[in-house]
Amino acid sequence: MDNKEVNELLDRYFSGNCTPEEKSLVERAYSHLNKPYNKDITEEQFQKMKDEVWNNLNLNAEPARKTLWPGIAIAAAAVAAIVFGLFFFKAPRHSEPGSGSASYTNDIAPGKNTATLTLANGKTIILSDVKTGVIVNADKLSYNDGTAVEHGYPGEGRDEVVMSTPRGGMYQLTLPDGSHVWLNADTKISFPSQFIGKERKILLLYGEAYFEAAKNKQKPFVVESDGQLVTVLGTHFNISAYKDEGAIKTTLLEGSVRVSLSRGKRSEKNGPLSYRRQDGQEGEAVVLKPNQQSLVTENRSISIKPVDIEQVVAWKNSQFMFESENIQTIMKMVERWYNVDVVYTGEITDEKFGGGVSRFDNVSKVLKSLESTGKVHFKIEGRKIYVSK
Repeated sequence: MDNKEVNELLDRYFSGNCTPEEKSLVERAYSHLNKPYNKDITEEQFQKMKDEVWNNLNLNAEPARKTLWPGIAIAAAAVAAIVFGLFFFKAPRHSEPGSGSASYTNDIAPGKNTATLTLANGKTIILSDVKTGVIVNADKLSYNDGTAVEHGYPGEGRDEVVMSTPRGGMYQLTLPDGSHVWLNADTKISFPSQFIGKERKILLLYGEAYFEAAKNKQKPFVVESDGQLVTVLGTHFNISAYKDEGAIKTTLLEGSVRVSLSRGKRSEKNGPLSYRRQDGQEGEAVVLKPNQQSLVTENRSISIKPVDIEQVVAWKNSQFMFESENIQTIMKMVERWYNVDVVYTGEITDEKFGGGVSRFDNVSKVLKSLESTGKVHFKIEGRKIYVSK
């Protein structure tokens, strides 16, 4: 069982749709690993841990499960450790004695499912925070559990629908063609109520979204963000286009995508959802393979690098995952998901941090784990988090 299958197992677990055997696997894995994960253990120690977990999970497992899932024990245990909030942050060497004992007089709850839809007639619909997603069809709006969105009618033909999540929010969307989109916090996209014409085009105005584009060879799926075009026939990919990141990152999970530069940038004069091209042609273009990420920078260049897919889309699976990240990058994620403002006081640590945690946890759990390294400290005042070395 690979990481994708493990994530699907955990999705079933949290939605209450897994079998008793699957439920037992996840809960036993969590119970067994009720301690921090040390990334610096030796290969021999790691193998011993795998054997212990596997033997523990197999106490009451059916023989067929042993044959069909030969590796699920350590995979499920590792992912469950993240989902249930067990930190495995790698502390820099020479940590200060007694570090990790931080406490906070107030705490901040995590984000939730929340978003708004703005229809072509200007009507704004605040989507239910007890639902997880919305389905946009040609003639109606409904939640992904089948219930209707009150007073919801998407519009006609090319009428534009705008969906946005605030800081501290995320939501799922099913487009008129059956494509699925997950919106991260502080994200805004625009799409037609029906896909008419030779392509299925949407605009990612800002933020981050994960796409599972429905296959249609006759009608390419196109996502345009500030100066970038991503064209696919049907595949899974992630685009991060936050304004404060300095680059647009497109990551491919499966299939193939073409990333190109559009000539010109978004023009508010031509309407909030339109882009102005200088010559109507595309600029530089690259084709991504799975596990690759393109970066389109402000100076209009494209580069490609290999990436850890699980880390890139961890947010979609309700996780934070970092690997050798600076504190500013981590705290940007914290700002968006917990809807807080981060203030740096004094010198900023240049240490790199790695680890993971569930996005269902309060912010104090994230901060305490980072603080346990002895290289960074935090103070919470209202909805502000002060960071010091």
